[in-house]
Amino acid sequence: MSVLSRYMSREVIKIVLVSLAGLAVIYLVIDFIDRIDNFLRARVAFRLVIEYFLFKIPFIVQQGIPMSVLMGTLVTLGLLARTNELTAMRAAGVSPFRYSIPIVLVACLWSFGDFALAEYVVPFMSTRANRIWNVQVNRRPAEGGFSQERIWYRGDQLLYNIRVLHPRRRMAEGITIYFFDEDFHLVKRLEARKGLWDGTGWTFTDGFLLGRANESDYTVETFQELRLELPQRPSDFQYLAKSPEEMTWGELSQYVGKIRREGYDATRYLVDLDTKIAFPCTSLVMALLGIGVALYQGKRGGIATGVAVSVALAFVYVMVFHFLLSLGYTGKLPPVLAAWIPNAFFGLTGLFLIALARH
Repeated sequence: MSVLSRYMSREVIKIVLVSLAGLAVIYLVIDFIDRIDNFLRARVAFRLVIEYFLFKIPFIVQQGIPMSVLMGTLVTLGLLARTNELTAMRAAGVSPFRYSIPIVLVACLWSFGDFALAEYVVPFMSTRANRIWNVQVNRRPAEGGFSQERIWYRGDQLLYNIRVLHPRRRMAEGITIYFFDEDFHLVKRLEARKGLWDGTGWTFTDGFLLGRANESDYTVETFQELRLELPQRPSDFQYLAKSPEEMTWGELSQYVGKIRREGYDATRYLVDLDTKIAFPCTSLVMALLGIGVALYQGKRGGIATGVAVSVALAFVYVMVFHFLLSLGYTGKLPPVLAAWIPNAFFGLTGLFLIALARH
């Protein structure tokens, strides 16, 4: 590695680390202020409060890496432009392409680190943090769970088994409900292909209701549509379903394969599966965008300008990213496009600005 490459890499890594630490602290402070009232009302032990925020750190770092790379790229090149170091490099015959390569390589390393965190650290830590929040703080029942890719929930004389939950659409698929009497004897069982919550009750479709007539006889009633007013709603089950950050890419891929083979709608999980690959690549995209913006603005860069532009670009990226994800979740956009369009658009924008700055 040449002296120039070592110098550029060192400067970018240094500012990325500072930016990442700053972003993590800001996120934790805001999250602490937002949630401390809930912890105090629940009278949660101080040890669990500390554990909760410690378990959140890997997820915060993993999510903050792309913006930190963008900020590190902009600030580094901005400072070098302000001190005329970039001008000196050009006078010595060093092209922008040459001194940008170390930044791109560093961004690739951050992308691999982002993926490694999401795959090996975040699932375990996020599961622990979410359990503290749901069970210890919000006092939700711990009897339920996500076992063998199914949601189990125990209510008052009811036991739910749900194959796939779609909280945004207030729908569940592959539903089995067991009804018990006061002595916890099974009195009837409902199985349905789908269940839709309308705000006051559930409408089940394509299923049957098995009822107990006496000690030895049972009745079976099939139905195309059946409405029942049950106390539970989709939000009661949502915390039991594993969120994408609680699953590795392999686990999520296996889950998607299973529910697709069983004929259930896997659109939401396909979007999350593609996002698990697309999001770590955002660091590389942010580096290209940062290089393009820094070269385009020339000596107008610097720390204040770099931070301001980074925040603005990151805000736009997040808005576009989540908007397209919502389109993917609702099936209005193919999952692969919903996950990759933001990277493609901002990456091409960065390359365009780099090409423009060279002329």
